[in-house]
Amino acid sequence: MSDSDDRGRVRRFRKWFVIAAVVLLVGAGGYGFWQQYPAAMVGRACGGMLSVDPFLELSGASRLSLIGSDFEVRKRTVGVPPGVLGQNCEVGIAEVVISRADEQHSGLRYRAYASDDFPVPLEAGWSGFVSEANRFASVMVGCRNWGSDEGAGFVVTTRLLSPASVPDPRPKLVRAVIETARSTAEQTGCDAWLGEDADLAVPEGTTRSTPAAEASGTCAGMSSVETVRETDAGTALIEKCELVGGLELTAMYGHFEKNYTNGLDVSASSGADTTYFWTSATCANLLGGAFYVGERKYGEKPLADAELADLQRFAQQSAARYGCNPPEPIDRAR
Repeated sequence: MSDSDDRGRVRRFRKWFVIAAVVLLVGAGGYGFWQQYPAAMVGRACGGMLSVDPFLELSGASRLSLIGSDFEVRKRTVGVPPGVLGQNCEVGIAEVVISRADEQHSGLRYRAYASDDFPVPLEAGWSGFVSEANRFASVMVGCRNWGSDEGAGFVVTTRLLSPASVPDPRPKLVRAVIETARSTAEQTGCDAWLGEDADLAVPEGTTRSTPAAEASGTCAGMSSVETVRETDAGTALIEKCELVGGLELTAMYGHFEKNYTNGLDVSASSGADTTYFWTSATCANLLGGAFYVGERKYGEKPLADAELADLQRFAQQSAARYGCNPPEPIDRAR
């Protein structure tokens, strides 16, 4: 074999070696570059359990919008319990929490009791709600194969940190929490009680003002005022009924109850003062407990017997929907 043949083989080897090296470097660089796309960033956030598309759509980001994009993902750790079900992250304009159903999570609270933003119950067999102001959504999932040591289930909650880019964010919010709940159940081995398709779960209604005698939702049976403001009655984890010109009644379950009562002097199961009164119930399921509170929205008039009776009725009706024990009778002396 001639020297020219040897040199030819060496040149061909060098050529293919260079090509292979370039392909390898481009591939590695391309993979790293791909990881900076918003879709990949969301896919890695919160333990990899998020549903990617609805979170991108809420922020107005496409899967491939990289150049000039200010889309960011950040992990949060304040108040997050440890473990797989201890996720708290920001993805674009949304904050997300995935936690055990029985955990108190201090990093994200829905203060329905302090605002006009009513929680509207989800439909299609889901336990959860989307806020009337379209800024907050939450869903709870029970797990047949989990015991109390594992929390018996989990909650997925999303809060918008700034206005959404879509005109009606409610379907995206609902889809975000429901599809993330499905993903979480799959990744954690939860044999879950799940509802139907996310699109079916989006509630059409919001709140309504109606004569108290005609109320059929969260304010059914109220009699201390002439007009009430209510939503449909469901298993929303938080419920509200406004006695117009009177009290604002709120029911809270699971970790929403724990967040509200943390730090309050509510050691008694029920009680009352001039402007504030409450009762509670125990629930033989993953909810653990329930708290029902009545607060005067305007003024400081003394509580009337009819108002106390309305809270008791509100609490009893709500507890029955969730399978909880009857709430404690309210005693003014406590």
